[in-house]
Amino acid sequence: MILSFFFCQNATAQSITWQRTYKQYFYNYGFGACQTTDGNFVIVGQAVGSKLFAMKINPLGDTLWSIIQNDMPISLGLSVTPSDNGSVILTGGWNKAFVIKLNSNGIIEWNRTYANGTIDCNEIKKTNDGGFIFCGGFVYDSERAYVCKIDSLGNMLWQKVYSSNFHKAFRSIELAHDGGYIMTGEVQESSVTPGKILIFKINESGDSLWEKRFSFTNTSPGGIKIRKINNAYIIGGLTNDTNYRQQIFFANIKLNGDTNFVKTYPTYGRNEFFDDIAVINSNKYVICFDRDSSTVNYSSIAMITDSLGNILHKRFFTNTSYFIWGRLSTIVPISNGDILFTGTAKVTQPFGSEVVHAIRTDSLLNSPVIGISNENENTPSDFNLIQNFPNPFNPVTNIKFDIPKDVNVSIKIYDILGSEVFGVNEYKKAGSYEVKFDGSNLASGIYFYKIDTDRFSDTKKMVLLK
Repeated sequence: MILSFFFCQNATAQSITWQRTYKQYFYNYGFGACQTTDGNFVIVGQAVGSKLFAMKINPLGDTLWSIIQNDMPISLGLSVTPSDNGSVILTGGWNKAFVIKLNSNGIIEWNRTYANGTIDCNEIKKTNDGGFIFCGGFVYDSERAYVCKIDSLGNMLWQKVYSSNFHKAFRSIELAHDGGYIMTGEVQESSVTPGKILIFKINESGDSLWEKRFSFTNTSPGGIKIRKINNAYIIGGLTNDTNYRQQIFFANIKLNGDTNFVKTYPTYGRNEFFDDIAVINSNKYVICFDRDSSTVNYSSIAMITDSLGNILHKRFFTNTSYFIWGRLSTIVPISNGDILFTGTAKVTQPFGSEVVHAIRTDSLLNSPVIGISNENENTPSDFNLIQNFPNPFNPVTNIKFDIPKDVNVSIKIYDILGSEVFGVNEYKKAGSYEVKFDGSNLASGIYFYKIDTDRFSDTKKMVLLK
């Protein structure tokens, strides 16, 4: 099942925006993604049977192929990076360290295994010599962090384990400015001492050069992602606020691992969970995270910040009644300025399904919605169906309505012959709402949109003009 609302903006912007959910199997999760050299995208994760899953989509979000790795039980894909001719290199979690190369059609070219033991290999990157390097940590022997360097054919060049007394794991790896590699993660020396954010530098052979640990709370923070910026690095991760709510942060780090500054974001009384950060340019970063909630629906959230962490744009993605919960795991910047977010969502149609969720936004995080979105928290005094805007439209328009009481709402759109071309039916609490309608696949002409509740009905006319 694929649900989508798609539109293409004007030719000058060359933006393509859409939002889709993908259910190829009983359940499937999306944990990592990348853009391939042929201009498409590959998403990796886990599907039914707790087996590694991968799928490829084109720039419009259409599925090109999907696979399950049936001979790897209790496995999952966590990270994927592009290789030659539309192929990808991926890694993840299993009972041994592994790397798989898939060609552009999803066929396995090679599958290599390395260290034994249940290991989550959290991130893989291409190196300057054409090989790859990946990092992670042992799940049960959690005092051991792990890094492995391979050549372009998957042959191991070296692998190293870096230990602490109690817990140590690498979550992300980056090619260092001055050669070698730099990782972030978390480290803890005993069960009764707080953990710290870990920054760890190694040379090209995997030898440890230095290690820095820092914390800015009394709890156990951790680094989740590390990225290069001009003559420095940024680290995004998790800490706790003064009320012990989980809180996201990013830190600007000097080349020697010392901290320039740390930026935290208020939790508004809820736990927040950091997922990814991407560098667009020297003064524009994109962060995605998710927030828990006391209500049924809660949101995957993305925001654009400047280099000091000031929020420029912010967007809630899974705050409609179509979603039960959502988590966006990966950010993929696209050369035209668009941004692809991928992850997992639990949806209501069919109820309780856990599916891969992908959103392609423009450079300001704009994208279509799935379901009816809540416009504000003020309670209207009367029922009202508002004239769509823009009108005439091509190909997207917005339909707003007010309901003063909790009711079941039906919004339907008909062509000039009375045939239904769109419909959504949801129980909504009192408030003001908006439906974004996409007429990309319809002919120019007059259309009618109608609202029905048990207490109110109204119809208005609109014009699609291509």
